[in-house]
Amino acid sequence: MWAGCDPGGKDRFGVATVDGSGNTRCATVSSVDQAASWINASGTTIGLGIDAPMWWSACAGGGRKADARLRRAYGIASGTVQSVNSLQGAVLVGGLLLASQMRVTVPGVPITEAHPKALLLALGLDGASFARRFGIRQAWSDDHQRDAAIAAVCAREGFSRNWTVDLATDRHELEQDPHSYWLAPVFYFWPESIP
Repeated sequence: MWAGCDPGGKDRFGVATVDGSGNTRCATVSSVDQAASWINASGTTIGLGIDAPMWWSACAGGGRKADARLRRAYGIASGTVQSVNSLQGAVLVGGLLLASQMRVTVPGVPITEAHPKALLLALGLDGASFARRFGIRQAWSDDHQRDAAIAAVCAREGFSRNWTVDLATDRHELEQDPHSYWLAPVFYFWPESIP
């Protein structure tokens, strides 16, 4: 199964799984440990999508090239695709901690960053139309669960080679390299090329 998560704080950490038939399960938990336990209890994870920045930048303001490209290509506001320096701790720390914990319990599990809200804007979809387009069951009860389910689809599409664009390959010199840093490899699959 493909897993996804939308890191957040207490009662705001969305988790989801999508199986090969599009069956979708979602839940909301309160911590990295609860998220990892829920995912691991759901079955064998063959790929994980995380809605959080999975590498950081030492550039002024913490801006990453991938984020700037998404904002420019789709006219997305900076409040939707934010610089790492402007995000809250639950997102930043939760994403990296979950990736680290999942690599312990599922060694070598493939991980991709995901940005569900930006993806919906880029594709001109809402949650229901996304579910139909990508053949999953709409099983979420809030935006955190929806974003986790979309992150799971990002993992499925990327690691199944349906999406071949990896936004993590084009970075500023002062950005970490998610293909070779301490948590490597981490990808950022996207459905289409962007300038």
